[in-house]
Amino acid sequence: MFETARRPLVHSVASLGKLRMQGAWRIEMLHGSPRNRLYWITRGQGRVTVNCVTRGYGPNTAVFVPARVPMALELAAQTQGLELALPNDRSLDLPDQPFHLRVSNIESQAALTSHIEKIETEIAARAPAMDRALTAYSLLVSAWMSRELLRQEGQTGRERNHRLAELFAERMEATFRSGRPIADYARELQVTPTHLSRVCRDAAGRPAHALLSERVMHEARRLLRDTDLPAREVAEQLGFSSAAYFTRAFSSATGQTPGAFRKPRLRA
Repeated sequence: MFETARRPLVHSVASLGKLRMQGAWRIEMLHGSPRNRLYWITRGQGRVTVNCVTRGYGPNTAVFVPARVPMALELAAQTQGLELALPNDRSLDLPDQPFHLRVSNIESQAALTSHIEKIETEIAARAPAMDRALTAYSLLVSAWMSRELLRQEGQTGRERNHRLAELFAERMEATFRSGRPIADYARELQVTPTHLSRVCRDAAGRPAHALLSERVMHEARRLLRDTDLPAREVAEQLGFSSAAYFTRAFSSATGQTPGAFRKPRLRA
């Protein structure tokens, strides 16, 4: 039986150039997503941060970021590639850990590009049985990931000294709206705030408090641009003790008041 209802799509394909045009901050600042994301970078170089660990990327790099894992991707003007967002669906058997792979095999490069382009075509066509087709192509992407991980087994290991940064990232993503200080995170992880910040600086190039602030400020930007919530309610949702404190923190981070940052959306 053909599908007749038009449900919101949980798959999406976007060029990195299009993401940059929507506001570089949306992808270049630490943020999370309820969907799994695969970044297929075909041109350019830069850095990508996943779970508070930063690594460089170059052409033909695949970066997989599971749902609700904080990440940030530098997008230089010459960077080209695609973002594939996939539903958080266990039946797809997607990896439960992020990965970062340089894909040198030409056949593998072509296969991944083909799978993503077919998903993009299905989304654009919205033809009958689209849901089944998207699931089928998503399973092909999942199979591609499994095969490439096996092909490059031993090249995707995580550095032991970065594990603390990853654990901090997991807790940060779960509770960054609470207004908790870094000392609370350090206490949970059974280390001192100084040690936690030292490890984060080594893994991501900035201390723990800077990573937490970046995650909070990304969410503040998102709420201001994508919702009609008053700044006072945005402050409350992000754990600030007062709207005035939120305004000072936001202005210090962005150079704009919350109201000034929101204006471009209101004029659109």
